[in-house]
Amino acid sequence: MPQVRIILPLSGRLESVVFFLATFLLVASTVGYVLLKPKNEGPPPLLSWQVSSFDGLSPVDQAIHSALLPAADEIIWSNNDTGTWPSITDLQSTLLPPFYEDNFWKTNGEVKWKVIMPGANSTAAVGPPPPSKTNNGLAAFVAPNAVYQGTLGQGTASYYGSGGTAPGQSAYLIVIGHAHSGVYWINQATLWIHKNPNAPFPDILKPEGLVARGWRQIIPYNGASEVERVKGKDNVQ
Repeated sequence: MPQVRIILPLSGRLESVVFFLATFLLVASTVGYVLLKPKNEGPPPLLSWQVSSFDGLSPVDQAIHSALLPAADEIIWSNNDTGTWPSITDLQSTLLPPFYEDNFWKTNGEVKWKVIMPGANSTAAVGPPPPSKTNNGLAAFVAPNAVYQGTLGQGTASYYGSGGTAPGQSAYLIVIGHAHSGVYWINQATLWIHKNPNAPFPDILKPEGLVARGWRQIIPYNGASEVERVKGKDNVQ
């Protein structure tokens, strides 16, 4: 009859203790990872001076904003190709909404658009008075106004729309500034809105200046990102 011989490990109880500790550390690290894992909440919440393009705009403002998004890209591409900013006449000649005065323009308030260059002086834009005896034959100097002083040196071009007559109409502003992309400069556009359709052009184009004057930045959320923002990405099916 064969004999059964039990061979005990040389380590004794140490092997069981090491196995238990390894198992405990594995379970503890897994639980800690699950508890401390940052949740992906989707897009960041809106700030007090921002408005969602998805549910924060009136119907007419949504229509204008939908046209301004591709228009801003067209303006930047035109500047990249030519080195100059297209005028409103240039944009109208390409039939680009919301600048082109077609049925869309009429339906959405007939907004009046202007281009404001860095350091633009709307007071002097008309030109100085002609020389006369009263000014000793010299053209009078036109002092820079607030827009000139506020935008000079900011390096931004802007397209400003106001005077719309549709119900719920606002004033609109495309601010195109420079941003770093590695060692290069790129043009970047932000869209702003003012609840007063006749709000004057702001004399400061920096975000803090715009906010102080009642302008709000439009955040271009779409339907999917808005659902993520409200419910959180983990709760979206």
